[in-house]
Amino acid sequence: MFKPVQFLFAALFALTLSGCVTGGTYSGNMPGNTGVVTNDPNAMPNLGWQTAGDRRDLAQQSAAAQRDPGRPGLVVSAKKVKVALLLPLSGKNADLGQSMLKAAQMALFDVGSANFEMVPKDTKSTPGGASMAAQEAANSGAAMFLGPIFAEDVRAVKPVSSSRNIPMLAFTTDWTLGGGDTYIMGFLPFAQVARVAQYAKTHGGDRVAVFAPTTPYCDAVIGTLNRAGVSAVKVQRYAPQQADLSAAVAAFAQETKAQAPLSYTFNALMMPVGGESMRSLASVLSQNGINNRNTRFLGTGLWDDTALSGDPAVFGGWFAAPDPAARRDFERRYSENYGGAPLRLSSLAYDATALAAVLARTGGDGNAYSRDRLMNQRGFAGIDGIFRFRGDGLSERGLAVLEIRSGGAKVIDPAPTAFLGSGS
Repeated sequence: MFKPVQFLFAALFALTLSGCVTGGTYSGNMPGNTGVVTNDPNAMPNLGWQTAGDRRDLAQQSAAAQRDPGRPGLVVSAKKVKVALLLPLSGKNADLGQSMLKAAQMALFDVGSANFEMVPKDTKSTPGGASMAAQEAANSGAAMFLGPIFAEDVRAVKPVSSSRNIPMLAFTTDWTLGGGDTYIMGFLPFAQVARVAQYAKTHGGDRVAVFAPTTPYCDAVIGTLNRAGVSAVKVQRYAPQQADLSAAVAAFAQETKAQAPLSYTFNALMMPVGGESMRSLASVLSQNGINNRNTRFLGTGLWDDTALSGDPAVFGGWFAAPDPAARRDFERRYSENYGGAPLRLSSLAYDATALAAVLARTGGDGNAYSRDRLMNQRGFAGIDGIFRFRGDGLSERGLAVLEIRSGGAKVIDPAPTAFLGSGS
């Protein structure tokens, strides 16, 4: 059981518990697709911790290093490596911060070692608090920042990170903040869109239309479709604050009708919205004859929402996301340790902490988090699947394709287990 470690952390860190992700505009070159993937064992990520076997092997290495640091063939640094976990541990986002801290503690328990130290720092749910927390961490010798979460907090920490040459694994989805010493861990729309669109293209959804609000996020979705070789046959935009879509959907349905009854000029419809907005849109589309019987609905990671599995109007829709199998194991263990379910972003904190801990084992000479090591082209394998960092600081992920069904989304095309080729 993990509970004894909880008391250890309570003693080590006098924390005021409290922490989501914001997006941003994108004005540069659109990030490319994740690329070709393979199951070739020679290309497998060289760091994995998502299975019980992986965690057991890492724990055995750590124990062996503590028993006999000079053991031949055992490459483990003896120098302590410290990282700072920048989370909103007080303020309005306390639940998120607490959940991510607990996930990070799990990772430290699973794969941590004697030469690795994680120090939580409270960003206090404000950019000013984030900047102060980063400065305190830098002054105390932190070799890397894990977090923060909010885009405005990341923006406030970047000057500290840059001036002190401290890399930052940020949990935001604001891709404009990537680059330099900042690496974006958040789930980005680019690979999600390319993955599901390319799958649809080869499975009966080769004529894609888009119905989306006029937001930077949706601009990125449309741009990614083009880069993925999927040209939209029709693009309909609407104001994001527009509550009643009846007239817009009716006009869209009329404009795209084909000659055959109940047929349209497209056979797949990309709708990059989630939650109640998606459910309302699906209902209005159905009222106008566009439904999951004559059109394949496509979405983004915003559809990774169990609430959609209770709405028949979206059944049969496809989206790309991390394979939920590994996450289910993480959620089970988290629940056993803490008595409740983790919030969705908690797995990012787990993977970032695990990555930092594993790299620290052999990089205590000050090189643990060098650009070359963080940008390992074979990538890393975590709770949310394989991932790696690009030259622009954005993350690429190996994603599964899922179909929304009653009772939950089901994987219809598995996530890859390795990347093939170098990232851009």
